[in-house]
Amino acid sequence: MVTILPAPALSRLPSPSPPGARHTGATALVCLPGAGASAGLFSGWEEDLPATIEAFAYEPPGHGLRTDEHPQTDLDTLLADLMDAVRPHAGRPLALLGHSFGAVLAFELALRLEREGTPVSHLFPVAARAAAGRTGSPPQREPTDAELKSRLRALGGTPAPVLDSDELLQLLLPAVRADFALTDSYRHRPGSRLNCPVTAFAGADDTVVAWASVQAWGACTRGPFTAHRVPGGHFFPFSHRAARADLLRTIAGALDRRRDTAPDRPDTPEHG
Repeated sequence: MVTILPAPALSRLPSPSPPGARHTGATALVCLPGAGASAGLFSGWEEDLPATIEAFAYEPPGHGLRTDEHPQTDLDTLLADLMDAVRPHAGRPLALLGHSFGAVLAFELALRLEREGTPVSHLFPVAARAAAGRTGSPPQREPTDAELKSRLRALGGTPAPVLDSDELLQLLLPAVRADFALTDSYRHRPGSRLNCPVTAFAGADDTVVAWASVQAWGACTRGPFTAHRVPGGHFFPFSHRAARADLLRTIAGALDRRRDTAPDRPDTPEHG
């Protein structure tokens, strides 16, 4: 099953797996959604994961099951919330996955975990521009609703009926506005690098994130780095079941691989 973090009442999503199917020592794979998205994006992922991996999805304040909270525009406050959500699972192998800007949040979370002495098994950025090299600054003015709507349409992940409904958009836009403010203002601290392996994924048809900026994740770690270019666009893991299955199969293989057999800096393969 996919469990939402922080775990509110009734947060468990339906799963065909029988009780106890996951190992108590299974790797916790914590998944972070991108700007404007919620933890529900990862619903069903448990179907393509082995019993050695237990999936969790982080629900940011103001999104999904936490719409009664204010969305966060302060990175440190959001990361403190993330740390509180993840700490209960820090006693076992822990891997982080982030889609789009969720990968940057996963990177910053991993930095904080490593500083606390909690090892991170692996970081998996998906369809995400690398944290390294980002020098964002706060916007000069707050974007209008029309500008946010246009930006959502350009990303391509929001269903047309939602974009065409003023009522639904008004429910969505506060979280979107906060998320885009975080995305645009994020500034990477030079020299901030992880010690864990990083495996990045890019959609070959992604018009939002360039392949070169995905390869730049190699500058975010002292550990092994690999990048995979796969068929699909910016939302490839959520558009087709086969794409998701291929992604999770690769992730499972990376987590199962013994670290002492992995090269220090493998060549970057390109698939698709």
